[in-house]
Amino acid sequence: MPIGNWNLQWLNHNSQRSYPLTERASKVDTTGTIRLPDSFIVAMYLPVHVTLNVQVDQFFVKTLLISPIGYAIGIGYSSGTSSTLVANVSITKATHRQNMTYALAGVDDFADTIGQVVIGNLDEIDALPAGLYEFNFSAGEIESDAIRPMLRGISAVRVISGAATSPLLYGDIELVAGTNMRIDYALNTNTGNPKITFNAIDNTDLNTVCDCDINRDGECIRCINGVCSGDGNYTISGGDCISVTTSTSGIKLDDICATPCCGCAELDAIKTQIDRFSDGVTTLQNFVTRLGSEVTQLNLVVLGSRLGDAGCSTCG
Repeated sequence: MPIGNWNLQWLNHNSQRSYPLTERASKVDTTGTIRLPDSFIVAMYLPVHVTLNVQVDQFFVKTLLISPIGYAIGIGYSSGTSSTLVANVSITKATHRQNMTYALAGVDDFADTIGQVVIGNLDEIDALPAGLYEFNFSAGEIESDAIRPMLRGISAVRVISGAATSPLLYGDIELVAGTNMRIDYALNTNTGNPKITFNAIDNTDLNTVCDCDINRDGECIRCINGVCSGDGNYTISGGDCISVTTSTSGIKLDDICATPCCGCAELDAIKTQIDRFSDGVTTLQNFVTRLGSEVTQLNLVVLGSRLGDAGCSTCG
């Protein structure tokens, strides 16, 4: 039988060995329930900023979630006495293809770190029971060449305005001057580094905020007493005795036919005459009362005299 040499493709070769985990990693969870199959994780790359002062040989697979719809992997860092979650990735079973690459997103101090992980065949991992499993450092130790030290740079920008905070912004970002603001770019003469200067300036040659779409005064007048205007304009006209004039923020209507012709002095004179007439009426009423009394008394005297004459005639 002839003997041949087999040259396996890199990812297929990794599916038959422990890499990217170390050969000494047991790959057994803390409860001893499952063993992480070699065919599941076939490659990994995680950039680590050197300013974090971490050891590249202290990273390991910390957690594994197995569910009917997919999987979630958590990467941890061991300080010797404790461990911290530094990155995670989710895999959807329905859309997965063999040797598919996923973004390995950092968390907390590693929030601006984006790595990669390659997931191989799912046949062996699907045979394991569903659940959330944890691994210690010795079980999930990752090869140090999968951890790449890198200089920390600006990989994303976040905008904070008051209590509102934007999501992380990636890629090319433009800084645009707003109202009463100018942005200048120049080189710092002391350090030679580029600098961006924000200047608050006077309101000359600036774009103002448009309030066209903001209705601050309510709806416009469209109809008055059932009379509507097609263009929104109304004309108020005066009549024979009505004068229409404009005033500050208003319209003034005057009845010119009812304007008084007398002033206060004339009115006071008329009031004095009326008061005198009232006094005369009172005097006349008193006189009539006295006259009535005297007429009554006269009638009694005359009546008494007539009755007296008749008596004397009868007696004779």
